[in-house]
Amino acid sequence: MEILLEGTGITVKGNCLIQELELLVKSLGELVESDRNSIQLDLSKVESIDTAGIQLLASCRNSSLARGKTFSIVSMSDSVREALQITGLHKIFENKEIS
Repeated sequence: MEILLEGTGITVKGNCLIQELELLVKSLGELVESDRNSIQLDLSKVESIDTAGIQLLASCRNSSLARGKTFSIVSMSDSVREALQITGLHKIFENKEIS
């Protein structure tokens, strides 16, 4: 997995699988704890994601909102979109800007 910090968010490339999430957990945690008002994720280059990856996204979203921050996925791959739909969590990540 490759993580790029850009502007108000993170671009993730590769797989978001349980055995590879440590760096993403750290990066998202730092963004949530930072003084940023907005967190944006570009997941358009994510090849696969498992339930641990989906759980991380939901947890980070909830933590961000609890701190008064906005949290959005600005772009997602088909595999992320499908996983969110299967889990029923796509509704909490609905965003008119998602492509």
